[in-house]
Amino acid sequence: MDDVVSPRLRRWGTRSWLILGVLGMLAAGVWVLAQVSGFVVPLIIAAVLGALFVPVVQWLADRGVPTWGGALAVLLFLAGVVLGSIWLVLAGIVGQYPTIADQVTAGLGTLDTWLEERGVDVGSGDTLVDSLQAGAGDALGGLGSVLPGVFSGTVSLAIGVAMGAFLVYYVLVDWHSLTTWVGRHMGLDPDTGSAIVGDAVMSVRRYFGSLTLSAVVTAVLIGGAAFAMDVPLAFTIAVITLVTSYIPYLGAIVSGAFATIVALGSNGLTTALILLAVILVVQNVIQTVILARLASTALSLHPIVVLGSTIIGAALAGMLGAALSSPAFAVGVLVHRRLTAASAQEALADGRADAVDPATAPGGPDALGAPPASESVL
Repeated sequence: MDDVVSPRLRRWGTRSWLILGVLGMLAAGVWVLAQVSGFVVPLIIAAVLGALFVPVVQWLADRGVPTWGGALAVLLFLAGVVLGSIWLVLAGIVGQYPTIADQVTAGLGTLDTWLEERGVDVGSGDTLVDSLQAGAGDALGGLGSVLPGVFSGTVSLAIGVAMGAFLVYYVLVDWHSLTTWVGRHMGLDPDTGSAIVGDAVMSVRRYFGSLTLSAVVTAVLIGGAAFAMDVPLAFTIAVITLVTSYIPYLGAIVSGAFATIVALGSNGLTTALILLAVILVVQNVIQTVILARLASTALSLHPIVVLGSTIIGAALAGMLGAALSSPAFAVGVLVHRRLTAASAQEALADGRADAVDPATAPGGPDALGAPPASESVL
């Protein structure tokens, strides 16, 4: 029977089973992570924040601030940014609410006139508003049945935030010991493991540096457009746009809705629609192109790879996947190069120069050495 099966078919059969085994292990890993996502997600976010803000803690430590004090200062800064952004959004909407209600009533009245001209009688704009308010009251009457779910969700959110703050604090305080431990327990020699951890940290910092630059451009364009159209709170709109740019998809929705509502309440429907069009173009076209280009340069990836990995990451892991897929892909490429270079060095040390690819040999175009001192990340 073995003589009947060709060697090529046997190789392909073996590879197929190996691929199925790997996919099965990945699926099992994803399932396990999904079961403990309440801890894994805050841990990943804490690791990312640690990679981004540990230089601040180190900078403060060099100036006499204890490590725990620097970590606490970072936590207070992050809490201030989040709470301040929420306050700006709520204050802006509440301040514009009376005018927004008048604009909605006027808009419904215009719609009613347009419909009456075509033989459809739905009542006056005020009547429509009263009907909507009555419907809203009926809807509020049924909220009692969903309040337990809302309360449970709020409690879960509070627990997640507390756990995240706890993890961020200790990641910042024990950053060097944690990264050293991870590098030593990767199943590789300590130097290679430490280099891989350094590659991951460097990729995360470079990606979020690119994201920050693209967010600044986006905030300036949208805030400038609001200012040019005499929309109030233009600076607040720019700040909200900048802060929410770090939250994929949901951040764009929040900042766009806030700017549009403010424009509607202050300048009317026409200005609101124009500003909304500007926001859609800037956030979905200009920012995407700028981020893809900046990230591709920072991570040494093609812009198509950056965009494609972001889309795939969002499909597989939601907002967290969209935010971390590009640096994760870059880390994978760097890990492959480092392992290949390490294998090449071992082959050369054993006198097997014929087994070494010249491209990955030490000094070759695909070889990786130690990061320069200016790029030290640990």
